[in-house]
Amino acid sequence: MGSLARAGFFVLALPLIARAACRCVFWERRLPLDELVERLRRTQPLRLRVIARPEWLLASLDRLLPLLPPWRYGRCLKRSLLLLDLWSRCGLRPRLHLGVRREGEGRHQGHAWVTVEAQQGAAPGGPSLATSAQGYREAFEL
Repeated sequence: MGSLARAGFFVLALPLIARAACRCVFWERRLPLDELVERLRRTQPLRLRVIARPEWLLASLDRLLPLLPPWRYGRCLKRSLLLLDLWSRCGLRPRLHLGVRREGEGRHQGHAWVTVEAQQGAAPGGPSLATSAQGYREAFEL
């Protein structure tokens, strides 16, 4: 039953993920990054609460990510921008983090990830929701 539930969820989430990608493409060339982040977080809550499962939305998004626009961004920034939309629709307040590091004498590398602020009334030390920082130190938070 678990595989069937995940497959059903994936089918229900497809239009939601496509909508997030379309919103991102529309706004990403029109707004600077800080305004884009705020715009993507401004969403309506999901009417169909069965798809308000952030972990499953992340897993579904990761399967589709190579096929989704915007293509001019790297994988981590694209995923992070789309998660701003998707997780905001789940009633969460996601934050975008940007980090930079230098590998030896090579060029600088960047990475983007998303975290979710603790919900009011949540148990202290409860599970947090985030994508991986992959060892990058945060340079900016939006």
